[in-house]
Amino acid sequence: MEARGERLLQDLVTQEKNLVRKVEEARAKAKAIVEQAAADAAKLVAEGKARAEGAAKSDLEAATKQAEAARNEILHNARDAAGLLNDKANNNAGRAATMVLEKVLP
Repeated sequence: MEARGERLLQDLVTQEKNLVRKVEEARAKAKAIVEQAAADAAKLVAEGKARAEGAAKSDLEAATKQAEAARNEILHNARDAAGLLNDKANNNAGRAATMVLEKVLP
């Protein structure tokens, strides 16, 4: 009976050691999974940030081009309007001088 009890005790010790080993293996595996997930998440965040920065840069370049085109169009229109006003002023200056001379010299 004592031998049988000793054997049962040994079996329990062996089972306990096996369970402890399995728990340690599971912890190590879980730690590796968590570390891999953290590395994957960091990689995804970095990729997302790079894509966002690229999109922002592209949007900024497009907006800059649009602003430059709008500025050029406004400048062109202003120059045209100034030219027309200058021509009109030149035409009116001649007429004004004629009118003044007609009033002064009858």
